[in-house]
Amino acid sequence: MKKFLIIITSICIAGLSIPFVSMIFRPTTETTDNRKLAEFPNIAKPDGSLNGEFFSGFESWFADHFAFRNELIYADARIQNDVFKVSNVEGVISGNDGWMFYKSTLNDYLGTQRLSAREIYNIAHNLSLANDYVKENGSRLLVTAPANKNTLYGKYMPYYDSYKVDETHNMDLLGPMLKEMGVPYADLINEFKGEEDVLYLKTDSHWSNKGAVLAYNFLMDSLGLEHDDYSNVEVKKERREQGDLSKMMYTFYGAREENYYYNIPQSFEYVGEGNDVEDMRLETKSSGVNGSLLMFRDSFGNTLIPIIANQFKECRFTKETAYSLEKQMESGNQDIVIFEKAERNVGQFMEMPPVIPAPLYDGQDAAALKNTEIKEKLETKTLIKSLNLDYNYFEISGEIEQGLPDTKSDILVQVNDTIYKAYHTGEKSFVIYLKKDNVSFPAEVKVFVSGPSTYPVDVKTFNIEDTE
Repeated sequence: MKKFLIIITSICIAGLSIPFVSMIFRPTTETTDNRKLAEFPNIAKPDGSLNGEFFSGFESWFADHFAFRNELIYADARIQNDVFKVSNVEGVISGNDGWMFYKSTLNDYLGTQRLSAREIYNIAHNLSLANDYVKENGSRLLVTAPANKNTLYGKYMPYYDSYKVDETHNMDLLGPMLKEMGVPYADLINEFKGEEDVLYLKTDSHWSNKGAVLAYNFLMDSLGLEHDDYSNVEVKKERREQGDLSKMMYTFYGAREENYYYNIPQSFEYVGEGNDVEDMRLETKSSGVNGSLLMFRDSFGNTLIPIIANQFKECRFTKETAYSLEKQMESGNQDIVIFEKAERNVGQFMEMPPVIPAPLYDGQDAAALKNTEIKEKLETKTLIKSLNLDYNYFEISGEIEQGLPDTKSDILVQVNDTIYKAYHTGEKSFVIYLKKDNVSFPAEVKVFVSGPSTYPVDVKTFNIEDTE
């Protein structure tokens, strides 16, 4: 018995040591995590003292580089998915019939933690201010939101259906509100719902190339622009696509699926340093029939860029999360501005509204408001600080202590003698961005609530040393 235990123990030790010993000739040097692998830590710090974090650094390095890492992850994924019907990756939902979904879309799918009526209004309000800014600067704005995959193909979701609270999605509420607020909106979600073909990939969070062509045509039609619809180009359907969700679960060894490949003649060329659709910023030039485009986009734009860039003489694409709208528009002379943000992330338009100088409030009562006394003072927790995204700006933000008169109440902010329209960043919170050159100290900041009537609720005075 003792000999048997020694043999078993020896086998276990030998098996566990394989990933370590094999690093001599086969370390892991590449992953599908879309991140930089941990580097081997230095024993000593630059000043010659011992590095107290050496062992934690070594642990991170070993976790990234041990031999057969990707193969072992793949084996674990296969066992958990095929045997236990669950995903081994926190961010991926293993669905039916080989489908995979981003877990970050689950709350919207189930109708839990759905945006409130106030938050829906806030997003539309913020986008209406951005739309006004774009128009005032001689361009046209179009907002669009590619669907979460389970919004279109929820029948392939696993057992979660039994936990559904509400069938209504955020975009079902936001779309009509954008129309009411006069914000040009291309409803890709309902456009895709009207198609019989499956236009998203099973193992990816995005649409297929065929879906991308449909989205492109719908956007160009929504803008009323002349464009090639690519209906006459050669299309091949080949099984050589491994989706991003498959890579997250199976690293490099997941099965390939079919995608559509369009033989589209490319008339554009990249300008500057960026030349890959994954790059944060890209610029293109072409012989297209339309003028210039500025597109704020996410990863759904990866497949749009090669086809939409053909149609504009100049394009600029950026993957910024918080849009530096003024800076981007000042650096070009764009005819069209597109905001493309995935359905699961539309709340970012409230949390991180586009950076523009706060628009002036020009209501008929503007002059009278400046001298209005506060009848019932409410704490607004107002702060002034430099904007991280652009140090040339002050960010003046706050939160009103009590509730607002109604869902569509607006918030105004007076700084010294000027009243501005504020972005809404929460149920009762607000922010404005002002160029530092336009703020003199001491600065008196007065906050107004606009409902059935407009009235001030708080006033504070800030000295330059009060800013953060």
